[in-house]
Amino acid sequence: MTQYEPILGLDLGTTYCAMAIVDETGRPVLLPNADGQSTTPSVIHFYESDACVVGAEALKMVVLDPTNVARFVKRSMGEPDFELQYQGRRYTPQELSAIIIRKMKEDAEDLLGVPIHNAVITVPAYFNSAQRGATAEAGTIAGLNVLSIINEPTSAAISYGLERVGAHRNLMVFDLGGGTFDVTLMEIRGLAMNTLASDGNAELGGKDWDDRLLNHVAEQFCLRHDLDPRDDSQSFQELYERCLHAKLALSTQPKAVIPVNYKGHRMVVSVTREQFEEITRDLTLQCIETCELVLDKAGLHWEDLDEVLLVGGATRMPMIRQNLRRRAGELETSCLNPEACVAMGAALVGVLRHQPDHPAMIPHRKALARRAFRTSKGQPQASADLLPAANTQADAPLPMAGSSYGFLPPVKITDVTSQSLGIVVLDPSLNERVVTLIPDGTALPCEERGRFAYAYNNMTAVRVEVTEGSGNSRDQVQVIGQVVLSGLPPRPKGTPIEVIYRYGLNQILEIDVIDVQTRRIRRAKVDLKGAMDAHKIEKARRTLATFQVH
Repeated sequence: MTQYEPILGLDLGTTYCAMAIVDETGRPVLLPNADGQSTTPSVIHFYESDACVVGAEALKMVVLDPTNVARFVKRSMGEPDFELQYQGRRYTPQELSAIIIRKMKEDAEDLLGVPIHNAVITVPAYFNSAQRGATAEAGTIAGLNVLSIINEPTSAAISYGLERVGAHRNLMVFDLGGGTFDVTLMEIRGLAMNTLASDGNAELGGKDWDDRLLNHVAEQFCLRHDLDPRDDSQSFQELYERCLHAKLALSTQPKAVIPVNYKGHRMVVSVTREQFEEITRDLTLQCIETCELVLDKAGLHWEDLDEVLLVGGATRMPMIRQNLRRRAGELETSCLNPEACVAMGAALVGVLRHQPDHPAMIPHRKALARRAFRTSKGQPQASADLLPAANTQADAPLPMAGSSYGFLPPVKITDVTSQSLGIVVLDPSLNERVVTLIPDGTALPCEERGRFAYAYNNMTAVRVEVTEGSGNSRDQVQVIGQVVLSGLPPRPKGTPIEVIYRYGLNQILEIDVIDVQTRRIRRAKVDLKGAMDAHKIEKARRTLATFQVH
């Protein structure tokens, strides 16, 4: 039983979830679920209107009762007005994700013997504000205080790189999971871990390779029997599971066989690894093209990298690794444990950012106090890459996470914006266009300002429409909020207005709209969140509390 309140690191994956905490010594520990497994399938089976089972048992019902099984929920996060119905009740993606999170939270509490209130949850780096906000809302509905939403590649790199701080390395994190894909470039510089650039596709993942294989097999069946097994939900799910197992087999074997049974007809389709690679070639090329795009964003080349970190179960497919080797040459490639690294990184972020009183942080605080005392006495201060530690010489290198010294290094973690933030304005011809104030890839936290002007004579109010995404026109971006400065004196066209955007790690955009002449300010916060307001979140939380979740 732990003697402190742990922060739960949650990897809320499309196909599987994992959870971790940081123990008293500063070591991240992956927590098994109630079944003793390190991962939990992101699957829910509703067997009554207010009762469900989550995980491996739910996965068994995919073929037997497909209409009451929810899976791949993550791909619908942040979609407005999107709902699914099971056992006569309708659910948003936030509510479905909250059921999975609640199950993991309760499993962790039973294992540790203490209540858990706080969590850090990971998301794909290229999730937009609505998707990130919806993820945070899911955690709140599940009864957690979500301290941070952190990018999955960043979390994986922290898990990998925390024991390597003090070095100078450029890393590419290639994260291909079950339903999403991200490429992130990070640098380790002394005690700093900085995100340089990121891009990806929230709708590309291992499932797309599964779907290609399924469609290929179904089309072979159609050619022979003029029947489509995809037309029936039960036969579709049965075929999907067989194709999934065949995909896994093709990672280690040259050929796999897939039996198909539908309406009294039976057929066995053989698929070679070469055939599978051919029917998914464009998906693989999308991944490589994204790598090139991210390198270009960061102003780097393949030869500038020290290592490629492979994250996510779909990176086990041979065609992914082969194509990366063709581009990266002899570049070192590390295969991180996809079942562990993201959740463990999230747990580490929870302590480093939010828990200064964690037992593993106390030696660091004492060391800082000793350094401050020596400096006040006129003694030399340690260099930025060195820090005196308990029971060490004053100029010894800093021990790493999980070392025998039992404390975490004071790592500074810098993330970047994954989407541009801008403002809708009128050009001289009074046509709308978008001006970017915070480009994607900007280090957080950040502050940017722009000078604008009255578009018409005698205006008494100005409206700032906040946009997200890249593009010059409204139809290329999303308007995610607005701020109105009213009560202005009527003045001529061209009267200056200043707009300031401040964007923090907490995913809140603070905006100042300033009348330059009168210095009147309208300050507002645009919470980059999902579609549920506080009332809906509380109602969903109370409803879920009455559920039986097994």
